[in-house]
Amino acid sequence: MSIDSMIKAVERWIGTGEPNAIQTWYRQRNGAAYGYNFPWCNATITRAAVESGEYEAVCFGTDYAYTVAHAQRFKTAGQWHAGAKGIRRGDIVFFDWAGTNEIAKVDHVGIVTGVSGSRVYTVEGNTADVCARRVRTEAEIAGYGRPKYKPTSSSSTSGSYTIKSGDTLGEIAAEHGTTVKALASLNGISDPNRIAAGKVLKLPTGTAATRKVVSLARLVAAIKADAPKKGTPVSYAPVAYVEAALVAEGLLAEQYADGHAGTATRSAYALLQRRYGYRGKDADGLPGMTSLKRLGKAHGFTVVA
Repeated sequence: MSIDSMIKAVERWIGTGEPNAIQTWYRQRNGAAYGYNFPWCNATITRAAVESGEYEAVCFGTDYAYTVAHAQRFKTAGQWHAGAKGIRRGDIVFFDWAGTNEIAKVDHVGIVTGVSGSRVYTVEGNTADVCARRVRTEAEIAGYGRPKYKPTSSSSTSGSYTIKSGDTLGEIAAEHGTTVKALASLNGISDPNRIAAGKVLKLPTGTAATRKVVSLARLVAAIKADAPKKGTPVSYAPVAYVEAALVAEGLLAEQYADGHAGTATRSAYALLQRRYGYRGKDADGLPGMTSLKRLGKAHGFTVVA
């Protein structure tokens, strides 16, 4: 059990709408007062904390639906940090849409999955009525609680990985610092091109911590597809890594770094291609392997086919 366990437990609910199993579960534990379509952002955090074995660390052994009470509990425990300074992966982040750092005005909650400059990447339940990934800024963040997670042992670092829809063995290997051959051998996979969502893979002993990985094919597909409207789940989460890099390069306005591969992202990538010396069709905003690897090398993500 660890930060990664908690994040994975939240991530498994991505795409969930309402009413949903999280609300039903919370209602069964806490009674008829939750018999309506109640706000379930904090119930999502509670459910994930229970599933991941981090209930004491994240929720102090208490179910939370009310975000203000949860934030206050972190403060009482001396684990509350106002604003976004120092925020990191695994923190429970609380939002106030009015832009204050006051716990009494907290509106919403999520979990931090990563930080890049001023952008905070999260997964949140009950955001536009679904559980989805988001990209937030300090202006929206009231503060965060830092749970005292159980330390990750060397054995659990090797651990396991549950295949998600759309995953490839190459991406999984790159994310965990191993090889397709090693994963296939360890898990008895005869055809590395055929893996099933939901299957739990064993990871080789000594594999590295999860890294940022971008699939070129999936990135291009996301850019070519009609971009989802802002406020809906992103089609390919690692788009956010590329957008963060484009912001850092001064080519994309921060307001458009929302994880959706829209026209602004494509236009910014076209500017990058021209900066790299490409012209004509080679600078159409659709990433190629050479340019994407160059961008990834400069901004800390690995590129796979």
